[in-house]
Amino acid sequence: MKSVLALLISIALPVAANAQPDVEPLTLNSDNKLLCNAQADWCVGIKTDGSFETNGPFATSRTLRADRAFWDLPDVPDFSGFTVWPQLIRMSEDRALVGVVGPAEPDYEPETSFSGGSFSRKDLYLFEVSLGEQTASNLVFIMPLSTEASIRSCFNEADQKKRDGHCIDAYQFKADLKPLAGTKTAAGVEYPDLQVTTQATRAPANASRYADSGGKPAPTKAQARPAVDKQCSYTVTYKWNADGSVYAPASPLPDCAEFLQASPEAKP
Repeated sequence: MKSVLALLISIALPVAANAQPDVEPLTLNSDNKLLCNAQADWCVGIKTDGSFETNGPFATSRTLRADRAFWDLPDVPDFSGFTVWPQLIRMSEDRALVGVVGPAEPDYEPETSFSGGSFSRKDLYLFEVSLGEQTASNLVFIMPLSTEASIRSCFNEADQKKRDGHCIDAYQFKADLKPLAGTKTAAGVEYPDLQVTTQATRAPANASRYADSGGKPAPTKAQARPAVDKQCSYTVTYKWNADGSVYAPASPLPDCAEFLQASPEAKP
């Protein structure tokens, strides 16, 4: 009888929902020249003119009277190609998810040029930064934020005539990140879920990184316009993985090497 009563009470009581994460935009502060939130109690910057040991992104808080360099990836030759992600995801007064945008590892080159084309990619590097007494930072998430590939499909006048002047195959990939209510760890830290929505396009519509467009007939007017790639335009949620202290996708990701790699391997 007691167990039934307890069950009825538990059904009647509302379930406490996790709070929606507090996303704070960062804008340029005229006083310190850093990107700060509205109260300027959290600011983020990137040092590019100091010594090798001090170059890189950092966060600072005037209310906590603390600052922290948070780059813990392999050596980067030049941070001038990086920018601050213009928002932070607040987890508590002294803890936030802070990001920088820059070229993809391992080479950190902003653009790759090769015979017949070029490729550029920018990634979002998201760090968990703590500015409390136990200052720490941890890389928790990397995602491709934008890519562009231009592949030449004409190499002589005959190709240009055959392709009716359509001599460049263009590929684009863009992603947006939205934090959602997440879950608390055993230690009581609440990590938001991260929802990523992507859109990939190709032009012409029948272009492929795995085939030579030069051998195809000229695209029609409709085919020449950028077309959405359904496989690589998707929404996926990343959840906190306490075992690895990183975010992991809740469902498998599609193969989007065509859009994400400078030289994708040919499909079998």
